[in-house]
Amino acid sequence: MISKTQTQEKEEIFVENFNYLNSNTSKMMMAYVELKKQYLDTIIFYRLGDFYEMFFNDAKEMSRVLELTLTAKSCGGDQKTHMCGVPAKAVDIYLTKAVEAGYKVAICEQVGDPKDYKATEVMKREVVRIVTPGTIMESEALNGKKNNYVMAGMLYKGSFGLSWVDITTGEFYCTEVNGLENSQNVIDIFTMVQPSEIIVNHEFFQFFNDVDLNKINLPSLEEYEEEFFDFINAELTLKKQLNTNSLKPFGCENLKHAISSSGALLCYIKETQKRDLMHINNIKVYSPKTNMYLDYQTRHNLELTKSTRDGSKKGSLLWLLDETQTSMGGRMLRKFVDSPLFNKRDIELRLNAVEELKNNLIKRDAIKETLKEIYDIERLSGKLAYGSLNPKECYNLGQSLSKVPVLRDLLETFKAEQVVKIRENLTDLEEVANLIISAIDKEAGPVQKDGGFIKEGFNEELDELKNIKDNSTTILNQLEAKEKEITGIKTLKLGYNRVFGYFWEISNSFKDMVPFRFVRKQTLTTGERFITEELKELEDKILGAEEKAIKLEQDLFNNLKEVLKDFVPKMQKCAVSIALLDAFVSLASVAAKNNYCKPKIISEGELNIVEGRHPIVEVISNAPFIANDCSLNNTDCKTMVITGPNMAGKSTYMRQTAIICLMAHMGSFVPAKECTMPLTDRIFTRIGASDDLAYGQSTFMVEMSEVSAILKNATDKSLILLDEVGRGTATFDGLSIAWSVMEYISNHLNSKTLFSTHYHELTELEGVLNGVKNYRVQVKEYNNSIVFLRKIVRGGANRSFGIEVASLAGMPQEVLDRARQILHSLEESDINNNSKLTLTNNTKQMSAEEIEQTVKTKANNAEICNMLKELNMNKLSPMEAFMILNDLSQKAKQ
Repeated sequence: MISKTQTQEKEEIFVENFNYLNSNTSKMMMAYVELKKQYLDTIIFYRLGDFYEMFFNDAKEMSRVLELTLTAKSCGGDQKTHMCGVPAKAVDIYLTKAVEAGYKVAICEQVGDPKDYKATEVMKREVVRIVTPGTIMESEALNGKKNNYVMAGMLYKGSFGLSWVDITTGEFYCTEVNGLENSQNVIDIFTMVQPSEIIVNHEFFQFFNDVDLNKINLPSLEEYEEEFFDFINAELTLKKQLNTNSLKPFGCENLKHAISSSGALLCYIKETQKRDLMHINNIKVYSPKTNMYLDYQTRHNLELTKSTRDGSKKGSLLWLLDETQTSMGGRMLRKFVDSPLFNKRDIELRLNAVEELKNNLIKRDAIKETLKEIYDIERLSGKLAYGSLNPKECYNLGQSLSKVPVLRDLLETFKAEQVVKIRENLTDLEEVANLIISAIDKEAGPVQKDGGFIKEGFNEELDELKNIKDNSTTILNQLEAKEKEITGIKTLKLGYNRVFGYFWEISNSFKDMVPFRFVRKQTLTTGERFITEELKELEDKILGAEEKAIKLEQDLFNNLKEVLKDFVPKMQKCAVSIALLDAFVSLASVAAKNNYCKPKIISEGELNIVEGRHPIVEVISNAPFIANDCSLNNTDCKTMVITGPNMAGKSTYMRQTAIICLMAHMGSFVPAKECTMPLTDRIFTRIGASDDLAYGQSTFMVEMSEVSAILKNATDKSLILLDEVGRGTATFDGLSIAWSVMEYISNHLNSKTLFSTHYHELTELEGVLNGVKNYRVQVKEYNNSIVFLRKIVRGGANRSFGIEVASLAGMPQEVLDRARQILHSLEESDINNNSKLTLTNNTKQMSAEEIEQTVKTKANNAEICNMLKELNMNKLSPMEAFMILNDLSQKAKQ
């Protein structure tokens, strides 16, 4: 599981630790050492009786990580080794903690029955499972509403293959990224999948060697043996797992790199889990062509699944939308958010399902109540296939399956195609549910070895053994009374000792009345002791009843699980349908509660949002949210240049537009009065200032890298959000870059763009560049301060109100007064007129100042004309009309 270089390093440590072992070393310790040679990169939990012990460096590390007492044990002679241990009954707690700390743990169990070994023999032990961050099955370590993926990546001849599996649910995906120049797409897929573990081939490892994935909350890459990425071997492995002769039905037959990574991933899983995982029976191809593509910056800036403030779910879009009742529904909704759709029909099918559920309050509430009683069928069926399902979980599985007919009945009258399909796929598993419920006691616990979980009435033999175990005293008293009555021996007494077991004791005065079926065992001075066949049989039952009952219960439970395994594919199908229903109900509930509208999806054309709101700010803020319109088309308004002071709401407005776009594509209703949304292939965001999380670049370099990526990858179907481009460098450098970027977007990309800026010179581009229009955030000046009105209106802002914002922030008055003096001095000197901007190609007979003034006047006049043309006098209030007239007057005076 580790590379050759890593193996060599581990071997050196191994030799250093164990070179003093000799013939005096105990057989048990030598057995451990031989085992450790095979698992150099893992911590071994070595079973010794009721404990799992760790030795040498394993013990030193785990005593620190798990807060265990470190002790020493003799290895033979004068040599001692460090050791520590955890109780077997509490191993899951310590195992989870070790894996969360990033360790791999090999579980080494005793093999066979201890009775079969002599006192001088060392009991055989084998590693039955290796637990890694991506393969852990323990519920305590898993987030119920998030998948736990292990991922494989391979690079060969300039192209990447990627595969990822959640072994708790059986979900299996693959994809390819062609060309080294698209390596950022690999990182973007990593951030979408959020795997707990990533294994790669050597070339992949070398290519990304300088990338610190930990800084974007991803695990470090681990090299895996090259042979497992070999295409021929990988293809055979994949076909065997999927039980198929052809990969064509799965849509990946031509994806050689994806097949290679998928085969290697399956080999890794089998190597660590030591079993065939029958519930991994399908593979899906992830394609950006069928999904809106979101890069890391967009996911981060829009806070899709976690808040940028503290990294928690609260405050994210997922937090707002997630009212799911089941864990599997929560995971499905996360997939909606992570991978919005890019297919008009698929989006509309989801929207129709959400709409019908939204409009049917009574049925929706009844569905939610039923969903509350359903456990995670997806992961429970995964545990069943894996072999780790415990009695309590088995009962929960049965109870959950018993609710499926209730859901089917509730969905009977629905007409939406997706809901009808869900109902059809809610497979009838009533027989399976009844079998489980009839077999497992509802009070069953999670521990199998102690018994007590098989329901009374399920098995006659077990019932008899339990009856004997629980009522042995009563049964013996009843037998004694019965024999006294049959024999007439009044002094007949039932006794017990360890030598003879149970016996009948009869005094000498009644010896002549002893029946022939009584067999003499011992003569006493006061009488004699006898046994009977019936008593002997009862003794065997009583003394072995508990052990036999536990053994029988375990056999019955194991047999039940073998029967249930045949139904795992049906359970998985059922689980996906329930998860979809839960996600749709959640979206419907949120839409109803927050007054969202159903967006109209069009293939192309105008993006039009009427009275849009930021869904998260609206819910969190105590103040009423000010709604705003947004209209972007492919002709006269492709780009909105948005000006206004900081904190006035520019960023909120831009983000809400992007979030509304994303919500519409995931099939959700949106926070607006009306919404028409064209298909959008990508959302790009360049917002905020920060150092690069992956490459350690400067703030301005990060900004330029992100803008560069946008300009290279955006299309005429993309939505671009650019906030303060060029602010990370000198004023004229930044202005020049921002200006040029806008020209490039307008002339080459034709993307719908929101461009927020403090460079007021950029407002001159309206009337110069096709499709550019100016908008500003409205503010009201009052007593040398400002009031944010949060309204987006036509026209550019005259200034940025930076000093007023500084005043609101509590800046000392002396600083504010001096800042006003400096600002006045700068404005008087008109430093901007010293710049030499070349804005048009017609520069031969005009000076730079004349060019700038001409363009300024032309742009200003064009903006005034455009604003007048767009005015709808029938919709303006007197106050709005006054403010627009005031703004036009100021622009005319310029």
